[in-house]
Amino acid sequence: MKQFGKTMTKHPFSYPVLEHPAPQLPNKQAELFSSAWLSEPVFIKPLASERDQNFLFKDQNEKKFVLKVANSKEPFGVLDLQNKALEHLALSTNLILPKVIPDSSSKLIRQEEVNESKHYIRMVSYVDGIPMGDAKQPKDFKVLYFNMGSFLGLLGQGLKGFTHDNSNHRLLWDVKETESLFEIIEFIKDKKKKDLVKKSLEYFVEHIKEPLKKLRFQVIHNDMNPDNVLVTHDSSDSVSGMIDFGDMVFAPLVNDLAVAASYQTVTQQDLLTGTCYLLEGYQKEYPLTKNEIALLPGLVVNRIAMGLIIAEWRATTHPENKEYILGPIEKTWDVLRQAHQEQPKEIANQLIRFLNERENKL
Repeated sequence: MKQFGKTMTKHPFSYPVLEHPAPQLPNKQAELFSSAWLSEPVFIKPLASERDQNFLFKDQNEKKFVLKVANSKEPFGVLDLQNKALEHLALSTNLILPKVIPDSSSKLIRQEEVNESKHYIRMVSYVDGIPMGDAKQPKDFKVLYFNMGSFLGLLGQGLKGFTHDNSNHRLLWDVKETESLFEIIEFIKDKKKKDLVKKSLEYFVEHIKEPLKKLRFQVIHNDMNPDNVLVTHDSSDSVSGMIDFGDMVFAPLVNDLAVAASYQTVTQQDLLTGTCYLLEGYQKEYPLTKNEIALLPGLVVNRIAMGLIIAEWRATTHPENKEYILGPIEKTWDVLRQAHQEQPKEIANQLIRFLNERENKL
C-alpha cells in the first residue's frame, strides 16, 4: 500500500506499538522503579492509557510526577523525540506542559525488565488541572474552543523549526498513513459502516492527498483530545495545560487542528460548530493559509473515520482493553454519517466567512 508524504514509499501493514499489548506493571514494581527518580516516592494511582502504562506519584514535598512505562515495542528514538520536543517547548513557549525529569544518574530514559520484556521508562512532571472530558460543562463552549485553538497555535508555533531524526517515524494515527487503513476495514463487520469509512478513505485519496503535500509540514502534537486538554479547577473555559505527546509526528501543520476539531465535531455533532471557534483561536497565534483552511473540513472528517477504523481494529485485537478503546463509539458513527451529507468546500467557505465576520466585530 502506498503512503504519501514528501516521497512515495511502500510499507507492509505493521504497527507493532498498537498491535502489542500494553505493559502490565504491578503498582509495587512501579514504585520500585520510581525510586530511581524520587528518594521517597509515594504511589497515588495508575493513570489510563492507550498503549503504554502511567503511574502517578508524589515526593516528600507533595510534588506530583508521572512514571511512564513504554510499550515494549516503542523504539528509544520515538521517546527521545518526545523528550527533546518537551525540552524545546520549555524554552520556546510559556505553555504549561510536562517537564522531563532526569533520574538520580541524570538519565532521561531508563530500560527495565517487566514480565520478561524490556521497557523504556521515563518520568515527567505532573500537570495540574482537570481533563476536559471529566470537567463540568463550560459556561460558554465557544470561549473554551477559542482558548484551545489559541493554545494549540502557540504549541505549533513553539515547535516550528524543531527537528529530530525520528520525527518521521511511522504511526498509524498519522494522516500520512491514511491509505494503510484500507487494509483493516475488514475488521468492521457491519457492511454499512464499512462502506461509510471506505468512502471517507476514498475521498482522502481523491481530494486531499495530493494538495496536502504542498502545505506546511512540521512536528505536531497530533492528539488534542478531551483527555489531553486540561482545564482549570475554577473555570472549565480556561485551558491550563496539555499532556500526552505520544503521537507526535512530522506531518501537515493543518492536521494538528483537524485532530482537535474532530473530537469537538463529535461532541457538538456538527462539523462547522466543532471547528470554527478552534480555528479562530488558532488563527490568532499561528494563522493557517487559505489553502490549509480549504482542506481542514475534509481532514476533520478523515480523522473521525481514522479513529473509527483504528478503534474497531484494536478492539478486536485487544479484547482485554475493548471498553477503553471503543468508548461511546456509536455517537461517532452517527456524526460521520452526518458529515458525509456536508460539502467540505462549502464548510471551508463558511469557515473563511466566519473568520472575516469575527475580524470585523473585533
